[in-house]
Amino acid sequence: MSRRRSSPRFFADGVLLVDKPAGPTSHDVVERLRRRYRPDKLGHAGTLDPFATGLLVLAFNQATRLAELLGSGAKLYQASLGLGRATDTGDLTGETVAEAPVPELEAATVAEALAKLEGPRLQAPPAYSAAKHEGRPLYSYARAGVKVDKPPRPITVHQARLVSLAPGEIVFSLLCSRGTYVRALGEDLARSLGSEGHLTALRRLGSSPFAVQEALDLDQALELGPEELAQRLLPLPAVLDRLGLPVAEVDADTAWSLRQGRILPRETLLAHTRGQHQNGQPFQVRDDQDGLVAVLRWLGPGERRPQRDYENIRVFPETACAVTGESQTSASAHGAE
Repeated sequence: MSRRRSSPRFFADGVLLVDKPAGPTSHDVVERLRRRYRPDKLGHAGTLDPFATGLLVLAFNQATRLAELLGSGAKLYQASLGLGRATDTGDLTGETVAEAPVPELEAATVAEALAKLEGPRLQAPPAYSAAKHEGRPLYSYARAGVKVDKPPRPITVHQARLVSLAPGEIVFSLLCSRGTYVRALGEDLARSLGSEGHLTALRRLGSSPFAVQEALDLDQALELGPEELAQRLLPLPAVLDRLGLPVAEVDADTAWSLRQGRILPRETLLAHTRGQHQNGQPFQVRDDQDGLVAVLRWLGPGERRPQRDYENIRVFPETACAVTGESQTSASAHGAE
């Protein structure tokens, strides 16, 4: 019998935007694309619950090292809140834990309650969430009946607006910082209106600077050929520009030194700059051919060390890998999440 030849590895770097369907986890989406294209590395920036749909930012190969940056922007959601019943998960997949009458609501009353959600606040991760405790997600403890209390974390709701109102259902949009649990805010909203509630739908419309309108359906992404996928990826320099990272331009010799791990003086990196550089903020380094050399971060006053003003987030090799190839060596077979 002839053995089936495995498909070639995929070595292109960049970002793919996918519109996740309801059902699979974010990790499931990564695994399906990993099996299809066999990249060196593949990960995602910003987890979506299985019942949620919408924008999932996927990082291929060297882009995985920038996952924190890719997922750092504000998130835009549209959520549907069912009133009258709370669940242990905060969404339609959970078991009922509380019930309450559904009051007759006016749009102005709901809009006012939504406006009160805006601003900075502390929010503890829900029991059924992917937040980690001692290396395990909280939902694994919850399913085993073990209660774990995690300290609240600061979040910001930039904008909360009413989209539509129907008997027993509120549809609202939410612009918020990363790490915000919309399920928990939905529960807070329902209680502020004198009822109980759970999310019946959740869709991520944006993860700044990316929008779901740019995304491919998962099935469409899986149907692409390797060359088509490589053309569809957003290149890293373009992505970093969209993220607003300032640029330090260096000559070929300085780029070589940086790639060799040498520490460069602050003045060298600031000699030719585009954009405003600030302490504590990441920035990109480009060579004289506008090739991406590195992503670095200026250290703040309390972080600086002798003769070092920055830290490496990622240093990139001089030449990019080919799109596919059997002869390349895989540096890692694991995805980054």
